[in-house]
Amino acid sequence: MSKKEVKAQRILLGKGLDDLPFGASQEEVEAVLGKAEESDELDMKGEKSIAWHYWEMGISVNFDESLDYKLSSIDVASPEVLLFEKPVIGMPIDEVKSFLADKKLGEPEEEVQRGLIYEDANLSLWFNGGDLEEIQWGVIEE
Repeated sequence: MSKKEVKAQRILLGKGLDDLPFGASQEEVEAVLGKAEESDELDMKGEKSIAWHYWEMGISVNFDESLDYKLSSIDVASPEVLLFEKPVIGMPIDEVKSFLADKKLGEPEEEVQRGLIYEDANLSLWFNGGDLEEIQWGVIEE
């Protein structure tokens, strides 16, 4: 069985990833990504969520109870994934801030030392050693 690769996928804020729209069923996600390498059931503040992890592809997907267990958020650590048409994984925090400054995302909330949260865009950026390691985004609630 050949390993599926995430190649030059674009992050679509509030909408999903190029071929993984938020609101997709678990069956639809599995048709695109295949069977997850690992899955977890989480209970966050009374809301249940199912997370599927595709470690080799650098992607995790989440299905929340409040959205009838449809695709609600995605985490990527793959350097091939593009944010505003640019590969940003591995970029230093100052470059990321300056790159996103004119993207109408609002001011980021500093989340301890490791992250930047753009609440209006439901976008979280996680850093390790000062470089962007993971991007997490989800459905934007009206």
